[in-house]
Amino acid sequence: MQDGTFRLIPMQESDLDEVLDLEQRSFSEPWTRKMFLGELQGNAFATNLVLRAGGAGFGEGVAAGALLGYIMFWVVFEELHLMNLAVRPEARRHGIGLALVRHALTAAAAQGVRTALLEVRASNTAALALYRKLGFAQKSLRKGYYVHPREDAVIMMRELLEKGGHTMLSEDPVILDLVRKEHPEFRTLEDTHQRLEHQLAELTRLHFLTAEEEQRKKRIQFDKLATKDKMAAIVRQFKQQQSLAAGPSS
Repeated sequence: MQDGTFRLIPMQESDLDEVLDLEQRSFSEPWTRKMFLGELQGNAFATNLVLRAGGAGFGEGVAAGALLGYIMFWVVFEELHLMNLAVRPEARRHGIGLALVRHALTAAAAQGVRTALLEVRASNTAALALYRKLGFAQKSLRKGYYVHPREDAVIMMRELLEKGGHTMLSEDPVILDLVRKEHPEFRTLEDTHQRLEHQLAELTRLHFLTAEEEQRKKRIQFDKLATKDKMAAIVRQFKQQQSLAAGPSS
């Protein structure tokens, strides 16, 4: 998308005034500056991008360099989590949102992602149509998840099996059993992952989340994915060691 018409570049703290203005214009429950800063400063799994108009601007009244939209997503091992997406009202219905999500899917597939996940308001028909066009399908419904106004969240998923590689979750159970026996840390990580999964499920069942609970939910999601990433690294290391021990094949 860096073709003179657009510039897709990493989000910086200096972008936040514009980003927050678009966030507040786009959503009834907008992210706070603290939430954006958390993604920029404290999340090693996050990719945060802004799309700006090129030298010719965009349409009427949108100057060169103006913020057109942004996308924020996590890639951790075999999962892509689309966290936030917004497009400037004057730039909507020009395929920008579609292009931003496609960029995230392409970047994730290049890293071996198998599954893409997101959540969206049930009344956001434009977003639902966009995601369905990209191959997402409804996985589940969280009743009364959103508050202002009270509304269900549609959980959507898309498989990327044709581009994702072999992952820890699809490993031969025999391999995983060997890893558990030889690496006590792996067993500890499995227990931690299960505990975080339980905590996340408890929060998900709540019909209303306070700001503190939303922050806790986000932290649990981060910790859960980080734990899975560490487990995957142990499996990869184990397989490399086994391969070296076996020596070259005749």
